[in-house]
Amino acid sequence: LWKVQQMLGFILGVVSLIAFCLARPVKTYPQANDMFGITALCACFWIFEVIPVYMTALFPLVLLPFFRITSSEIVAQAYWSWVSLLVVGIFVVDIALEEVHLARRVALKLLLKVGVVSPAALLACFMSMCWLLAMLCNSIAVTLILSPFAIGLLNAAEEQARDAEAAEAVESGETYCEGGARGQGQTRQRKVADVQKFSEGVMLGIAFSATCGGIATLTGAIPHYFLAGEPIVSAQVTWSWWFVFALPTSFVSVVLAFGVLYVHYIHNLKFQGISHESLESDYDDLLKEVGPFSRDELLVGLIQIAQVVLLIIRPFAISPYIQTQYNSNLVNDSTLACAPALLLFFIPSQVRPGQALLTWPAVHEKFDFGLLLLIGGSLAINSGFTQSGLDIAMGDCFRELIPHLSSFALNFTIIVCVTLSVQIFSGIGIAAALLPVMSSAALQAVVNPLVLLLPTAVASSFAFLLP
Repeated sequence: LWKVQQMLGFILGVVSLIAFCLARPVKTYPQANDMFGITALCACFWIFEVIPVYMTALFPLVLLPFFRITSSEIVAQAYWSWVSLLVVGIFVVDIALEEVHLARRVALKLLLKVGVVSPAALLACFMSMCWLLAMLCNSIAVTLILSPFAIGLLNAAEEQARDAEAAEAVESGETYCEGGARGQGQTRQRKVADVQKFSEGVMLGIAFSATCGGIATLTGAIPHYFLAGEPIVSAQVTWSWWFVFALPTSFVSVVLAFGVLYVHYIHNLKFQGISHESLESDYDDLLKEVGPFSRDELLVGLIQIAQVVLLIIRPFAISPYIQTQYNSNLVNDSTLACAPALLLFFIPSQVRPGQALLTWPAVHEKFDFGLLLLIGGSLAINSGFTQSGLDIAMGDCFRELIPHLSSFALNFTIIVCVTLSVQIFSGIGIAAALLPVMSSAALQAVVNPLVLLLPTAVASSFAFLLP
């Protein structure tokens, strides 16, 4: 049933829970020991993926009441917060984009308009589209939307290379075979190998650029949702604030990713690029499948733009004007993410008469509801830290360490440790386990919590080394 990795994670998690409960290293807050053990159990299960990460997120709801840390009612409230509704609003609009095939049409139109021929330009085009779309949507959604399109296009290019190779072999009087040929045939066989090598580079480019684009926005990567849910910074970390902070990092990352892929997969490549005919053929298939550009695609695109604009202008153009008599904000990003999503169910579809732009069956089929459990589990652990006093206990441990490190040394240490960890373990699990710890440590050490939380959240997205 389990692999070695899963068995190791199970043993480490259970042993950690038992060890903290028996050793009880924290004397001032007895329940903090139990909370520490539960956090270690969840972290091990998340990192080693012992069971589905979504189900691991239910451990706080099950264990916290039995360990008398807090009540079921209190811990259950963490599983449905404004962060969860922000996720709902973003992903519903992303599903609508996928349903109308808008991203695929825009990608094909751009490639046909630019007339991309060289592999380097084609790779840059794919990575630019993924990078920009991941900012507007979500890195996971963009990868799922564009990967099938790219695979189909690259398969067509490979078939074209095989046909051309076979034709050249026939013209020269050689016998063509799938396994290759001798002499000049071996040279021609390299065309297919070049296409395959280029295909690997493009698929990695889509993954890398989507990840880099997701870094730029609060809604672009799952760890950022955990950061937004930390009460100590939730008021300051808005969509627009994060965008200004993270855009330079995102841009530099995608440029470096392109450079690495160019050196490894494009440099000295004999492949001339995907022909204009292949692009036109793929676009013809799109027209047969969904028809010409429709009003549905236009409206979904406008709703996506409206959602992004609302999230950008909210801190300075909306929230200041919708407040209580005590100047407390009444509107946050979850409201502005869900408002455009609701419109999708009111506007009638032109392509499917009698239905709305988006239907519930489509959302039910494609929405990852387990993601809500994962985010809720992280927030429940954060709640347990407060209820058990673990946040104060951990802050006491860090209080003496942090003042002795410069800001640069502290940030560098966090980034290196987290980046190395996410190469091996789940980035989502690392973020879910570490962000509550960093939040409580900053609170007790009396330092700006963003000094610890920002490098942790950003570094959790840099899992470029291993699958």
